[in-house]
Amino acid sequence: MRIPSSEDSRQALPLQNPPRTNTNGAPAVGDDKLREVCEQFEAFLTAQLLNNMRESGNFEGFLKQSRAETIFGAQRDAELCKHLAGRGSLGIAKLLYSELRPRLEAASDSTESTAA
Repeated sequence: MRIPSSEDSRQALPLQNPPRTNTNGAPAVGDDKLREVCEQFEAFLTAQLLNNMRESGNFEGFLKQSRAETIFGAQRDAELCKHLAGRGSLGIAKLLYSELRPRLEAASDSTESTAA
């Protein structure tokens, strides 16, 4: 088993399903969009979980947190969640993709049959 280093790019750990091609041999556009949306959903869900965890904690310190620190923390959390989703850390995007992919194929097949 290979443990990825921090230098690994996002492309090094794609969703495990190989990219599909349409009848022309070109990559299916809907497939790429579905992968992207699934990753965005995983990032959103992770951000919500992280936000709820931060709000539930009792953070009292010597100095009150400034507004700039709050904004920076939110931006840092958003980028962390995007990174985690891109790496497939939780597997939510992969699960969603595997569930929604057959529906995307069925919808594209019905669109092609009505166009013909």
